[in-house]
Amino acid sequence: MKTFSPMPLLLSGLFLLASLPAEDLTTDNIESIRVKLQQLEENLKNHQSTRNSSAGARFAAAAADPKAAIALYLDCHKIVNYDREGRPESDFRAWKDSQEGKIKSDAFIESLLLQLRYLALSCQAAEAEDPSEIFSDLLAFVDSLSYMEEMPTSSLTSSVAGSIFSKAFYLENLLGSNESWESTPFNIGGIYEKTILPYLRVENTGALPNAWDKRIEQQSRIVMMIENHKLEQLRGKNRDEERKVRNNQERQGGLFRSLDKDDYLARTLPQLKWGKMKDVFRYVSEVQGAQAMLPFVEEHLTHELGDTFYREFVGLIDEAQTGSNQLPGDATESN
Repeated sequence: MKTFSPMPLLLSGLFLLASLPAEDLTTDNIESIRVKLQQLEENLKNHQSTRNSSAGARFAAAAADPKAAIALYLDCHKIVNYDREGRPESDFRAWKDSQEGKIKSDAFIESLLLQLRYLALSCQAAEAEDPSEIFSDLLAFVDSLSYMEEMPTSSLTSSVAGSIFSKAFYLENLLGSNESWESTPFNIGGIYEKTILPYLRVENTGALPNAWDKRIEQQSRIVMMIENHKLEQLRGKNRDEERKVRNNQERQGGLFRSLDKDDYLARTLPQLKWGKMKDVFRYVSEVQGAQAMLPFVEEHLTHELGDTFYREFVGLIDEAQTGSNQLPGDATESN
């Protein structure tokens, strides 16, 4: 894999400075250097864009073929952990042999393919001038997460910016600095909050209710998938073994804690439903939003989040322009 080195350019710049008199730079000197730096910056940007596009194409191709995905995974490990560190080929072969069982497992392959698919999307998103260029592909990716058959591995539950692929292609900064892009492939909530919903709030407000419904459907499906795997792990276990399994599940924490069935039903699902109502109120129709929110607040008044729902609803009503829309009672009576 060829890498770009700015050293020749920097050295030529140093020689340029060395040829100048041992005195302060003149205005003409400074202007000349600035022009050269602008050229270097443009060349650097073009190189980075080409590198990012090339990496994205490699990821997309590997995501479509399990054999190619595994080959790229092994190759990137060799580059980062052996070639760059000057370690012998025999060390890499020994490590590769130790990974044989892991890389053949269904869970590893499923997560690896999805990780590479998301890496390709991440590269495209970093270069896209318009989010609409990758929007439909992102929606399709999120939906595919909810139909996973195996439990996700660390390939999906960790940031792509820190992946072996990012390190091999020098993409850590590119993939870790985009505030409008979720870096963890399996964080479906983050994908919606950082990219999908903000895009729709500006470009297509009418699609917001359906997007929220899809998000709730997808996250609910993921929760049930994880729950089924938990039950499968517990099946046939005695009490001591069951305790070990549950302790291991609890240690996973992070994303898995937020997708725990009990916590999801008690806290996350009501929050998702409330989020949909707030977006309807703010971006679609204050009347429709208020009509849905008022009974919801009443129903959840004694819920642990009841106070939050109530105060947010009061705030929204206070912020609404007086008389610009009907309140829930008036809207009901007009029907």
